[in-house]
Amino acid sequence: MTTATLQTSSESVGKDRVKLRVEVPEDALDPAISAAYRKWANDVKIPGFRKGKVPRQLIDTHVGSDVVRQDALQEALPSLYRQAMEAEGLQAIAAPDVEVVAFEPGEPLVFEATVDIRPEIELPDLSTIEVEAPPSEVTEEDVAGQLDRLRDRFAELETISREARRGDHVLIDIKGYQHDRPVDEASATDVLYEIGSGNGPPKLDGELEGNRPGAILKFTDQVHIHREGESDHDHSHMEEISFTVLLKEVKAKKLPELDDEFAKTVGEFETLAELKDDLRGRLAGVKLDMVQQEVRSRTLTALVEATDLEAPDRLVEQEFQHRLAHVEDDLRRAGLTLDQYAQQLSLTELEIRRDLREEAARSIKAELILEDIASKEKVDVTEEDIGREIALAAARAGRDPKEVAEQVMQQERLAGIATDIMRRKALDHVVEHVKVMNRPEAEPEPTSEAQPG
Repeated sequence: MTTATLQTSSESVGKDRVKLRVEVPEDALDPAISAAYRKWANDVKIPGFRKGKVPRQLIDTHVGSDVVRQDALQEALPSLYRQAMEAEGLQAIAAPDVEVVAFEPGEPLVFEATVDIRPEIELPDLSTIEVEAPPSEVTEEDVAGQLDRLRDRFAELETISREARRGDHVLIDIKGYQHDRPVDEASATDVLYEIGSGNGPPKLDGELEGNRPGAILKFTDQVHIHREGESDHDHSHMEEISFTVLLKEVKAKKLPELDDEFAKTVGEFETLAELKDDLRGRLAGVKLDMVQQEVRSRTLTALVEATDLEAPDRLVEQEFQHRLAHVEDDLRRAGLTLDQYAQQLSLTELEIRRDLREEAARSIKAELILEDIASKEKVDVTEEDIGREIALAAARAGRDPKEVAEQVMQQERLAGIATDIMRRKALDHVVEHVKVMNRPEAEPEPTSEAQPG
């Protein structure tokens, strides 16, 4: 195709992959070359000439005309590439591989770009997709479980003389040593520790269980020590530490009686029955929200399964590498390798990688489908939508919305936020048009004071 400034052609070189050939007349590059000379005129220092006033001939002598032309080319290529893609009616889904074929003075610029393009998607009839909504009714077990959590929250600790059990709290002094040298980072006194919490050395819970106050425990364990001056990214290995633990006290939780007095303690209730009614109403809203989120998740899964689309390999590889790096970073902070983590799960490293790649493929496929629906349904993302998203993010982080908005602009995350909103709106459309069995009704109004835990 020929436009006012360039000639383009394209050919398929694989599934959803195209090679674009572009020819640009030399004079079309004049603005970019002039801009490159202006930049060098400000940067180069030549005696007798003020900044910005150095002639082109001297710039060519001191810098080289080839260098200036290369600067101009690098500056112009992105815009020329976008013009060529528009001229051919193509939509890229990843950065192109660009090769400059010809770029000689007095001759047209010729370059080729091999690019992955958005695949053609044949969407299923949404009305044929069926999704089963999970139950949204609040059961007596739900209420009882919430009451148990409330009792646990209002429980008191009382010192006892029996042996320590899982769920008990113990008062301990813990000292860590390496070759008889104290390790301050692994030592503390008068620590109130919950057995079974897993917040101490890995062997600590097992060592404490079954022992009475006054017991002195000694064991060696592999732990990661955060030393002063280290960042989280310095965590790469475990250290062997010898521990001595003095068990000073054992404290058991004393749960309050489940009666009218407990209801008065929790909130402005006269009876336990009133508390239960309040919890039932609040749990109805919470459970309905959970059900609606689950319906969205099941709908997206069903839509992906019903759509005949193979996720582009390049996008899958990029997403896989991103997820793998995130997992490895988390494991590094925990002092583990991917192989050690796989062994804990009774898997191989290869199986972990395979699962991550499959998750990446499903994610990419879902994103492409939702974007296609958004395009076909003309889903619009407004400034109000983006404003609400930023305000919500600010509220969650406890920050000023203006500060968050400025950060979003500085980090150039606005397009990503808009894309996320667009995908959510597209999923809203899908949920409205698929057949949801047992779709929950409108959210009931909560009643009084107690908060589910």
